[in-house]
Amino acid sequence: MKFNQSTKKEYIWNTVGVFAQNAISPFLLIVIARLNGIYDTGIFSFAFSLAIIFWAIAMWGGRTYQVSDVQKEFTSGSYIAVRVVLGVIVLMGAVLFSLINHYDSTKTIVIVLLVLFKVIESFSDAIYGILQVNSKLHIVGKSLLYKAIAGLTMFILIDSLTKDIILSCVGIVIANIFIVLFYDLPKTKEAVKDVPSKRIEAGSLNEITTILKKCFPVFVVIFLAMFSLNIPRYFLDVYHPSEIGIFGIIAMPVTLVTLFMIFIMQPNILKLSTAYNNKKYTEFDYIVKRVFIFTILIGIGILAAGVTIGIPALNIIFGINFNGYEAALTAIIIGGVFSALVTVFINIFVIMRIFKAQLYILLLTNLALLLSSPSIVDQKGLLGGVVLFMVVNVVQFIIFAFSYRFILAKNKKQKITKLHSYTN
Repeated sequence: MKFNQSTKKEYIWNTVGVFAQNAISPFLLIVIARLNGIYDTGIFSFAFSLAIIFWAIAMWGGRTYQVSDVQKEFTSGSYIAVRVVLGVIVLMGAVLFSLINHYDSTKTIVIVLLVLFKVIESFSDAIYGILQVNSKLHIVGKSLLYKAIAGLTMFILIDSLTKDIILSCVGIVIANIFIVLFYDLPKTKEAVKDVPSKRIEAGSLNEITTILKKCFPVFVVIFLAMFSLNIPRYFLDVYHPSEIGIFGIIAMPVTLVTLFMIFIMQPNILKLSTAYNNKKYTEFDYIVKRVFIFTILIGIGILAAGVTIGIPALNIIFGINFNGYEAALTAIIIGGVFSALVTVFINIFVIMRIFKAQLYILLLTNLALLLSSPSIVDQKGLLGGVVLFMVVNVVQFIIFAFSYRFILAKNKKQKITKLHSYTN
């Protein structure tokens, strides 16, 4: 695949930005483990994972649907408005969830603050969609980098002085709001002005409602996809709360594999959408295969590193004894690789506007995971949870792979049939 200078800039900055965005959680876990101890690490890792679940609701389909809207079905302003409405709902939901589960004040406040942080991220993502459509993905990368640096700096500074994770989380929120107001919004307006006859149109109530309806299947799919790791995590918090901090730390390779998958997938969304809409299925499949090959190779590299030096490295970095968790680390990395591959399929199916198939796949497999998790996690603890995560993702990947090949073959056959009918 050949890249011109502009495309290279898009890829490089997007890679740097996405890496910085996803590196925040692991870096913060290191800081908290060193400064505050394993107890606060457990609170933060659980709250952050929960915030990601609420973030999935606030995203409601995410940038993939927005960027792949090559027919301009909805205005950019409507996509932004949807995120604002959902952000308010999500924040109320986070408070309600914490009250229902009777979390103490510290845990509740940390959850709400991190959900607010992810709500801001969701709002920004709609702005990033506008930038990406206008070939300004490098601005997105820079924004993500600035937010990561500012947020991490604020957190470390405040936590070093106070040892208070609540005040430190407030620092992250303030840093992100500042970047949105003084970088994201001005740069987006500037980028849109550079394109003749384009502007950020205001959203309408009718379009907002329609987007919510049309993107609902996408939301459900992405929401269900996030459950494969968070269902065992939830029951671990219930039955073995002392291991929740360890779980959050050894789950970092999952984020790392997904991170590299995003590097490869995100810049290709527009190309995949164009190829598929123009019925260039061979070109479409070629790009898909490349994404999978690179993701698998990266996954193998991370697995090799995890097996050989993973535990000693964690012992040194976090100052905590992880000996005895070798099998759990291996299982969660394998599960993470397959989870990333499943996420690739989810993005591809969204581009293909195929929702029912992946909805059924994820719904049934996650239902099985939900039913089996309480007893297995209760009996086997952390190891039982990560093995369940691994098995479910392997099963999901196999089913998705067969479904994709079947659907693509069917589309190719229909295209050939139409061509024959025209020639005859």
